[in-house]
Amino acid sequence: MLIYIGCLFLVFLLAFRYWKLLNTSFLNAWLLPIAFSVKVVVGFYFLYVYSEIYGNGALSADAGAFMSESKILNHVFYTNPGDYFKLLFGYGNQTELIAHYLTETHHWDAGEQSIINDNRNIMRIHSIIHFISFNNPAIHLFFMCFVSTVALKQLFLGVFKRTTLSPTLLFFIILFVPSLLFWTAGILKEPFMFLGIALFVRGLLGGEFAKLRLIFVTLGILLLLAFKPYVLLALIPALLFYALFSVLPKLKILGASAILIGFVFAGILIFPHETDNAVHLLSRKQFDFKNVGKGGVHAYADTCFYFFAPEQINELTFDGDSVSISKPTDAMILEHGSLKEPVPVRLLPTGEKWFVFFKNGKSDGYIEVTLINNSFSQLLKNIPEALCNVLLRPFFTDPGSWLKYPAIVELLLLYLFIIYAFFRRKKLTSNEVGLIIATVIFIIVLSLIIGWVTPVLGAIVRYRIPILIALLLIAVFTVDFQRVKKKSSR
Repeated sequence: MLIYIGCLFLVFLLAFRYWKLLNTSFLNAWLLPIAFSVKVVVGFYFLYVYSEIYGNGALSADAGAFMSESKILNHVFYTNPGDYFKLLFGYGNQTELIAHYLTETHHWDAGEQSIINDNRNIMRIHSIIHFISFNNPAIHLFFMCFVSTVALKQLFLGVFKRTTLSPTLLFFIILFVPSLLFWTAGILKEPFMFLGIALFVRGLLGGEFAKLRLIFVTLGILLLLAFKPYVLLALIPALLFYALFSVLPKLKILGASAILIGFVFAGILIFPHETDNAVHLLSRKQFDFKNVGKGGVHAYADTCFYFFAPEQINELTFDGDSVSISKPTDAMILEHGSLKEPVPVRLLPTGEKWFVFFKNGKSDGYIEVTLINNSFSQLLKNIPEALCNVLLRPFFTDPGSWLKYPAIVELLLLYLFIIYAFFRRKKLTSNEVGLIIATVIFIIVLSLIIGWVTPVLGAIVRYRIPILIALLLIAVFTVDFQRVKKKSSR
């Protein structure tokens, strides 16, 4: 197996070096192979973190679930190839197929809370890789690092002509953003999200002819829709502002902002039912995420889940992967992925055992967030808290393991870079000003989506990767590197 893994690594490495489609004439021919190698090294550290730090020697959390459940999907091929392809491409009677083959999976069905189930798409990808991986996560890692390195190249090609930074310096700045490097070198959805953003940026800003740019934008949108739809949602108001800014003859910033705000208020007034549904969705996601962050036990009982608070764990009786109660106990009835309100229940000891779906203590990075409680006014009141949590935290005084410190330093350096770029800025064109403001709008909207529902700092650091990319792009678009070099040479 080691020889097989080594050979696959060399195939990917040499492909980036010698295949013209994967390389670029704007960089040294060895930079992309080096980047791929760096990502693989970081990827193995990712596997170590999810196995040894978060798990007990085996892949845990989402990484472990995607690997194990995609293997279940892969096994369908050996039972019935036709049914496998129906599940792979999403046609046929999915309810019947899921009930027949995927009852042991928990991430395949996200319920009513998910408009588009992006978990299914990453599991589909991993199920294909299983045909040649023999269930070895290292091989899955190589494919994810390949996608991430391609994304790095696409993002570079999209922005390098719009910045005064040298191509090599820009390449390494993008490569070594710590959170971007770590999460896009793993086996989660982030590599494909990164590729979607990179293709979108290249299509929007690149210098290729119109049809090719349209292809890039379309592919980027499809990837974001498939793997991180909430990122695409945050792009919509930013794109609308940029489009309005581009067509207005005068008062571009004021006019585009006023029209955008008008659209938002008009949407709230015209579609009150949809607004209430959106608030309820955010409220329920926040509630579920808070339960997971605080810890506790989710026990599966045929058609629903019983949720026991972390302080109740010592009162429960565990037998392997089952749990039961020995005295009357309060719990909450939850339906997986449902938008229905949790229902308090008093359970009586009957000797019945339930499957332990989730059991965990309080997350190291858990922080208190103000509950939305299905209130639109409370959602608005939570805006400062949401923006602070996403754009400023973690603080040095925040809870969490040592893994929070790279995130703190990363954010600090990024903001210092933006401040430095502002004071050493080049003369910006009107189009560049509109682009930067649109990017700020994207940052604010995505920060709100994340900050409203996420009470765990580790998850915030992972989810805000697109925000880090956007902040970095603002800095590299703004800074006048030629001016900096002239001043330093005096």
